[in-house]
Amino acid sequence: MGDQLRFDGQTVVVTGAGGGLGKAYATFFGSRGANVVVNDLGGSFKGEGKSSKAADVVVDEIKATGGKAVANYDSVTDGDKIIQTAIQAFGRIDVLINNAGILRDISFKNMKDGDWDLIMDVHVRGAYKCARAAWPHFRKQKYGRVISTASAAGLFGSFGQCNYSAAKLSQVGFTESLAKEGFKYNILCNTIAPIAASRMTQTVMPPDVLENLKPDWVVPLVAVLAHSSNTSETGGIFEVGGGHVAKLRWERAKGALLRADSSLTPSAILAKWDGVNDFSEPSYPTGPANFMELLEDAQKLPSNPAGEKLDFKGKVALVTGSGGGLGRIYALQFAAQGARVVVNDLINPDDTVREIKKMGGEAVGVKASAEDGDVVVKAAIDAYGRIDIIVNNAGILRDKAFHNMTDEMFDQVLNVHLRGTYKVTKAAWPYFLKQKYGRVVNTTSTSGIYGNFGQANYAAAKCGILGFSRALAREGAKYNIFVNTIAPNAGTNMTRTIMPEEMVQAFKPDYVAPLVVLLCSDQVPDPPTGRLYEVGSGWHAQTRWQRTGGHGFPIDVQLTPEAVLKVWDRIVNFDDGRADHPESGQDGLKSIMANFENRSSGKKESKKEGKVDKEILDNIEKAKKAKAEGSEYFYDEKDVILYSKPFQNRSSETPTRY
Repeated sequence: MGDQLRFDGQTVVVTGAGGGLGKAYATFFGSRGANVVVNDLGGSFKGEGKSSKAADVVVDEIKATGGKAVANYDSVTDGDKIIQTAIQAFGRIDVLINNAGILRDISFKNMKDGDWDLIMDVHVRGAYKCARAAWPHFRKQKYGRVISTASAAGLFGSFGQCNYSAAKLSQVGFTESLAKEGFKYNILCNTIAPIAASRMTQTVMPPDVLENLKPDWVVPLVAVLAHSSNTSETGGIFEVGGGHVAKLRWERAKGALLRADSSLTPSAILAKWDGVNDFSEPSYPTGPANFMELLEDAQKLPSNPAGEKLDFKGKVALVTGSGGGLGRIYALQFAAQGARVVVNDLINPDDTVREIKKMGGEAVGVKASAEDGDVVVKAAIDAYGRIDIIVNNAGILRDKAFHNMTDEMFDQVLNVHLRGTYKVTKAAWPYFLKQKYGRVVNTTSTSGIYGNFGQANYAAAKCGILGFSRALAREGAKYNIFVNTIAPNAGTNMTRTIMPEEMVQAFKPDYVAPLVVLLCSDQVPDPPTGRLYEVGSGWHAQTRWQRTGGHGFPIDVQLTPEAVLKVWDRIVNFDDGRADHPESGQDGLKSIMANFENRSSGKKESKKEGKVDKEILDNIEKAKKAKAEGSEYFYDEKDVILYSKPFQNRSSETPTRY
């Protein structure tokens, strides 16, 4: 008992603890001496209904084994009530596990606003509300642990889960920001991407796989991260499930640096495209690049060779937030390359429209919020009859230290950035599908990727946009719709609130726009989709995930936090030659499924699950690359007579047979 990681005297709040992972967390912490608040709304995995039974059953189970627990039946969107339950029952809160979740899986073309909004409410706003209510208590006692829940769908994007992918990756940016704000108060915040059997996963996974994905495999990692003995691991991202644990981090290419002047064009970047995606000399950042140093180096380079001008003739480009700043420069550059431009801005689109027309281009303005996506896209259709390109650029800042952040600040930023991006793209999607062509560039931020002090709202929104983009890229690829994301650094009216004026002047939007235009062209070899690029000061670089080789535990032995702690150095080691670069949910599953044959005896099961699993994954990849060739079918008049069916004559009410 003395060697156990104990939580005696501490209070742990677990949301969504009526079943699955949440129940496993709650019962574990109860068994290790913690006071547990078992929160569960008692609804379905789709977020429908309400019942107190789910939470009550778990509380009774904890009490039956000598533990201490109370139930809470509130929605996570009422996070203050959940935390108040902990304070009233036990006088304190030490650990918050944001676990509650629902699914509303549906292809993007069929997604309704309700499917989007409910997922955001539960996963994004719910996590914020609970953390915000707990934060003052954590700061006062100079102690707190927060575990946020992402998923493979968030990390890599998943077909039919644009809403869920957005919500889940938003948790990474949100939690990284909390980690930076909380560290000096001994508040450590980490994110896990678990895969475990639950009411949600049983709808998409076969029983034999679920059997090896018990929640018990996830709990020990959470216990290690949430324990007081963890004094340094914060802002981390971990994959866990099936006995395997690994850590992820961002890896940035060296990138291509070009002279930052008027010779920086889309064609100039295209000439150095291999360098943009060259990871032979990577870095592993936890914040933005040194753009001032990059700019100084860029100015020392010779002018970029003139390349062939890109041709956007006949294409219609919509740029949100293009009344000024980055958006204005995007609009001007698209027009210079021959595109017809729809200038959207909530305040004043007209000045940019006049500039474009003065240079001989075509443009129309639409004064509306990006949240009114239908209105914005309708302006393009009304004016030009089509839409080919969307650059989701509109944004606002409501920066504030987390302990002073208001719900209004959080909601406003989420609505403009994340919901606005969704709404504009959703309105354009039917046109993209019909014409089998579309290009989308969405805007994240280094604050979203790496987190930033005072920007928990902005980071959540911006990282959510990346998750949305990656899922959308998967849905759009077969229709020739490509979706990429940029993290730009530029001086604008928005950044003027956080940058010195001399930096605002130096970091010209003109040094970002050429990459945006290039990504929307048809000129890039092996057209990228689902990718992330950091850009500014003449520098352009792709950023991706790197994952440790991690550690696999035998699946026939109960896993404990103490066992995880013993191999911690191996779990977080990126430098032992085993690290990889996962790009899809299948990549995320490989290590976990391969661990299914890891047994303490060292003997493989007769079914050779590991080999079978690899074959399944290989066949899935093969099928994804397969192209339908069709087959010929011949028929004569007899076949037509035998197999013809009645159909409605358009000119009368009488069915006619042919």
